[in-house]
Amino acid sequence: TVWAYAAANRCLPLLFADCSRVISDSLAQDPARWGVEARAQLHQWQLKLFLERGAEAQQYLLSNSQRQLCCDAMQAQGTQVTISRLQRSVADSLATVRYGFKEEYLEPRTGYSLDLALPSSRVAVEVDGPSHFLLPDGRGVRKPNGPTLLKRRLLAAAGWRVISVPFYEWDGFATANERHTYLQGLLG
Repeated sequence: TVWAYAAANRCLPLLFADCSRVISDSLAQDPARWGVEARAQLHQWQLKLFLERGAEAQQYLLSNSQRQLCCDAMQAQGTQVTISRLQRSVADSLATVRYGFKEEYLEPRTGYSLDLALPSSRVAVEVDGPSHFLLPDGRGVRKPNGPTLLKRRLLAAAGWRVISVPFYEWDGFATANERHTYLQGLLG
């Protein structure tokens, strides 16, 4: 539930105070009852507090060892990636436009795996397939889902410029030249 509030970009101090205490006690008593996915979500909640809320949220942070346990879970999830054909296509085109992007770069501060990253410039290119979006609304507009929005916000708060390449835009290009021009425009 605290992850859902983080994804929805909501901060409820009284709820977070109670949750922080209960979660901290639970992790201290039996960390094994928290699976990898749950600990990764706790890490994202802690990142939201630390990166987006600053000093006012310090009181809701878990202990250093508990935060590390959650961060480790997040990083473990980041190492379990599958590179899609869409991502491969974007990576191949990107390589002809700008040299130096690393694929599936594990961002150390957040624990997120970035689809394509230029760490020296802190530029991340996220290749967003259909699972990153809600179903189209009545006008056909696709909006990013909660996990995608949270990742973008947290990476931006950690100092990254996040560029999204949505599948429905990428699939609309007929030629390699169109794709290269598109990427050059995104990169500025």
